[in-house]
Amino acid sequence: MKRLLYFLPLLSLPLHAQAPAESEDVMLQGFYWDSQKETGWTQLTECADELAKNFTVVWLPPSASAEGGGAVGGNNVGYHPRQWNNQTSCWGTSDDLKTLISTLHSKGVKVLADIVINHRAGDTDWGNFTADDFGTYGNYQLTAAHICKNDEMNTDPGAGKWNGQATGAADTGENWGGARDLDHTSTYVQDDCKAYLAWLKGDYGYDGWRYDFVKGFGGEYVGIYNEASQPYLSVGEYWDGSYDKVAAWIEATGKQSMAFDFPMKYAALNDGIAKGNYSKMSWIEDNTTWRPAGMIHHHNYNRYAVTFVDNHDTYRDGSKFLGYVQQAYAFILSSPGVPCVFWPHWQGDDKQAIEQMIAVRRTAGIHSESDVVVQVRDKYYESLATGHRGNLITRIGTAAPQEVPEGYYLAAGGNNWWMYLSENLAGITPVQIEQKAAPTYDLNGRPVNRMEKGNVYIQKGRKLLQK
Repeated sequence: MKRLLYFLPLLSLPLHAQAPAESEDVMLQGFYWDSQKETGWTQLTECADELAKNFTVVWLPPSASAEGGGAVGGNNVGYHPRQWNNQTSCWGTSDDLKTLISTLHSKGVKVLADIVINHRAGDTDWGNFTADDFGTYGNYQLTAAHICKNDEMNTDPGAGKWNGQATGAADTGENWGGARDLDHTSTYVQDDCKAYLAWLKGDYGYDGWRYDFVKGFGGEYVGIYNEASQPYLSVGEYWDGSYDKVAAWIEATGKQSMAFDFPMKYAALNDGIAKGNYSKMSWIEDNTTWRPAGMIHHHNYNRYAVTFVDNHDTYRDGSKFLGYVQQAYAFILSSPGVPCVFWPHWQGDDKQAIEQMIAVRRTAGIHSESDVVVQVRDKYYESLATGHRGNLITRIGTAAPQEVPEGYYLAAGGNNWWMYLSENLAGITPVQIEQKAAPTYDLNGRPVNRMEKGNVYIQKGRKLLQK
């Protein structure tokens, strides 16, 4: 069947602290673990038109040459970078990367680089780093003096001749055992990192940063690097389900960065939707109003939250979302924050439904700071979201009523999820499609899949309302 999707160019809004105000952005994580042959630079360039119809920001994997070699198509995903100024990696050549970024820019899509600066791999041994030649942005040579003194280099007998040579300050965060932890208290390391980001932005055209493993160094350094590089959007991977800890990291950056909403993922998705426990999907804000759970539940931090269902790491460990994927996306695409869609979900059986939910979000103008009130939170989940152009009611759960709320119309829906837009917005026409894996639950709360037919609704052939 033919699907007709039309999207608005988003209006520019004032920027502040690398977290766009009232952002209507929808992000795509354009890769997963070992997806080099599917999501390399040339493959992503070929699907740029489709990406631009659905997403305003694409997050790319680490593009620097990494430990184990930088051969195109190789098996190193890039999280142990070896040579920052060499952007030929397993994902493609540096020229291919520039072509991809310029192609996405020509279609109005911004691009995030995956920045791995907590740790770095030596060229051929523990601490013999390659020189960083960033041309007009500067030249740097890191040494063992720039490695944290409590790194394994000083404690692991396997370090051989390198043992005891790390003379930097103590680590300002958690240790990473796989590569050398850099001393971010060093102004030389800071200058090297600043030059690296300036070079990526100036020579390659990257618009912003996804910082890897930010638990590994103090949040204030992300603030320093963002103040220097002024990205459109910055998001840190502070992998923790604690609201207080993620909030503390955001504050430590000086609110110079957003953070992935791991508290939302664990509470609302893994413990909520996946187990049919709808009460887990909302938290109360300031003892007054029930909001979608996570960083997004509070007006102090919803602007700084990037919501997601899974990423390249959680998808392959015990944190993977085990519920019905469409329900999870119905939740994040009707909630505050900037939603990030995961490539395997978008390219799988749920693609059409996810695209429709993105269209519904855009139609209403739901944004990162939208006022979203959870109206039902026990037998099922129901929220009311206020956007720039209209309102959106979302229901999730087997017990949710299917009657259309007064003043609304059914805009999208599938197995046990429905979205209703306020009547001032565009008309929607239903199309019957085959759905997979609408889950029931066993006694332990684990989903038991069954085949079931459901509705997904697509927009009539016309453009969305412009603001």
